Amino acid sequence: MIGAYEGDLIRPLGLVTLYFAYAEGEIDELLSILNTSAPSTLNWPVGQKLSRALELVEALNLPELAALVDTLREAQALANLRNQLVHGRLFAGGRLKSPNPKTPDVFISAEEIAQLAERIFTCKEHLFVHRCRHLLPVLSRRGSVAGGT
Repeated sequence: MIGAYEGDLIRPLGLVTLYFAYAEGEIDELLSILNTSAPSTLNWPVGQKLSRALELVEALNLPELAALVDTLREAQALANLRNQLVHGRLFAGGRLKSPNPKTPDVFISAEEIAQLAERIFTCKEHLFVHRCRHLLPVLSRRGSVAGGT
């Protein structure tokens, strides 16, 4: 368990936030490559960025990008979990109260938050690898990368 101590919710929550910022940077890099003729997406909410990235990758309809599609879908799920934590109210003992009054409280441990942080970090790494090893070569062959031939 990375940086989490029994009952310490703040440290793993900080890792979730930090690692998701890194993941969002990877999403921005992906969009800058895919979205070269469209207006900047940098100020969009992350959910909208992920939806746009997924739409653009799926439109390429290439089997070698299937793992990137899966990773973007995983990033969407992780963004939802992150939003629940960051936008909810986390109380001592791990009680998480949603801003939506109709949503019941849930309990989450420091270890579960640390595991979420690790999943986000891994997803960020997968986005990087898919972008560099799969997407860029495909786009280069097509002449679709900014500065491509």
